[in-house]
Amino acid sequence: MLDKFQWKKWILPLAVGIILWLVTPFKPAAISVPAWHLFAIFIATIIACVTKPLPMMATTLIAITIATVTGIFKMKEVAAGFGNPTAWMVAMCMFMAAGFIKSGLGKRIAYFFVKTFGKRTLGLAYALSLVETVLAIGIPSNNARVNGIMYPIIDNLSKEMGSDPKKGTQREMGSYLVFNEYEVNIVTSTMFLTGLAGNMVALGIAKTQNVNISWMQWFLAAIVPGIISLILVPFILYKIYPPKIKETPNAHAWADKKLKSLGKMTAAEEIMLVVFVLAVALWLVGPKIGIDATEVSFIAVALLLITGVINVKDMLNQSFAWNILTWLSVIMLMSQKLMTLGFFPWFSETLGSALHGVSWIWVLVILFLVYFYLHYLFPSVSTQISALYAGFLSVAIGAGVPPLMAALMLAFDGSLYLSTSSYSAGPAALLSSTGYVSNKDWWKLSAIIGIVLNIIWLGGGLLWTKIIGYW
Repeated sequence: MLDKFQWKKWILPLAVGIILWLVTPFKPAAISVPAWHLFAIFIATIIACVTKPLPMMATTLIAITIATVTGIFKMKEVAAGFGNPTAWMVAMCMFMAAGFIKSGLGKRIAYFFVKTFGKRTLGLAYALSLVETVLAIGIPSNNARVNGIMYPIIDNLSKEMGSDPKKGTQREMGSYLVFNEYEVNIVTSTMFLTGLAGNMVALGIAKTQNVNISWMQWFLAAIVPGIISLILVPFILYKIYPPKIKETPNAHAWADKKLKSLGKMTAAEEIMLVVFVLAVALWLVGPKIGIDATEVSFIAVALLLITGVINVKDMLNQSFAWNILTWLSVIMLMSQKLMTLGFFPWFSETLGSALHGVSWIWVLVILFLVYFYLHYLFPSVSTQISALYAGFLSVAIGAGVPPLMAALMLAFDGSLYLSTSSYSAGPAALLSSTGYVSNKDWWKLSAIIGIVLNIIWLGGGLLWTKIIGYW
């Protein structure tokens, strides 16, 4: 049986692509014909990634095939493009995440923090925030952290404390903890290059415009606004969306019981912990000893395979990893070609001239805020990054924003903008449908915390990066 042909979803990308192709005779003189044709294919591809007549993997494969048949790419270039180190780093980190969940180490860490700090609801929120922070270093999927580890624990703990949506008692404690988890997940996704696959997508696109960012550079720029956010977000939510239960003396006993049921650390957990610590250490010092971030992720996965923490079947089951490996490689290949053909330099120079005389800081602030609030139109992190990041980065650089600052701040924005809607990403779709937080409260709280995050990361982030010499 044939899959249903989504013809309505093909109309807009095909129409835009064909029109752009046909107006080639009227293109700017500074742009070559191949560059304009690739631009037409690229824009059509991005629109198709939004309308989704097919999954992104299929859409990008079709696009690169068209670009090859029309002579823009040689097949050797396309084949080489699938060896993109950034795309492989994303995939390898996803395989590491499978080891965290399969071994059970993630749950053990969560129960330990709840047992240690969970005497009060606010303390419990901070404890769970610490768990999120630790997991985000090595699990680049916000879905995996929320769906696979954090939400089941928060749900069980809330019900244990008498807070259950089915009984109408969600506001006792669960509502606060669930929404706090969502917002903290956004913060931890932003703090580490490996905290969200979208971060590495942005990193890869930045490389096509000759901006290189290391794991350590990202970490140093994000650590201070990240810590400030982790301190303020749970507290602000505690004040504007307070739980009715303020004391949680039973949380300690509940977590202790869960830890006892897990028993002693298994060999798989111990190995996963050692590999995780090793990976973090190498991400921090790797560049100084000639090991880049992608190589570190390969080393970690190889060790997990050798020791049996994960197996080939576990890797094959990570469909998201293989999916992103394919479409990210294609998007970055096309973006790199647009750079070498001179399209992005022309775009950057043209808009930069139009913004001549405007302080680069104000240009960055405006681009940051526009990029953030445009996410109300996108139900996917990666779709918006693929559609807009290259263009926004090009405009910023053309307007005189230091390339490293432009790439970092817009990349940070690519996870911060999740504090917008109930469809902003997978975790939002899950948590907003659990019954703990009403739709009205979700939108209102997201808007408030979104403003808080913008102030911290845009205002405080710029100040901090100035202090550490990034500009």
